[in-house]
Amino acid sequence: MTEKTSAQNPIEHIRQLLKAKEYEKALLYVDQVGQNNSPMKNARGVCLLRQGKIESALKLLRDLNFAGQICIPSDTPPLYQANYATALLMKGYNQEALEILSGLKARQHPYVAAMHETIAEWKRGLNPFQRLGCLLRLYPRKPVSLKYPPGSL
Repeated sequence: MTEKTSAQNPIEHIRQLLKAKEYEKALLYVDQVGQNNSPMKNARGVCLLRQGKIESALKLLRDLNFAGQICIPSDTPPLYQANYATALLMKGYNQEALEILSGLKARQHPYVAAMHETIAEWKRGLNPFQRLGCLLRLYPRKPVSLKYPPGSL
């Protein structure tokens, strides 16, 4: 990718760096671009998730999703919500993460669909008592493992 192309589409450049597993370079690029808009905040959160800096990602993505409100506003993009739910899962906050994901439809974004598939697989691995709890929206703290890199742009 040329410098001109990356300047025209910073998110695509970040996507390429993440695909190459150059997480530190991607985070430095986000800082270099210096835009403080929602897509760049989301990109920063994804870079932090990929680096394993879960606490930092969680705080950033929480602020991005809640935007100073008590609840996540209805116009918050599903991808941002799914990334926040991913950070929650990685921290072991299954209840909160699955509540968010339950409000998202798989057709809203490919990453949301992947998260739904991951949760369905996770539920299949639960014992009958834990599955019953899920029906009551009482989710066990059993870790959810992702089979893909966390977060998406």
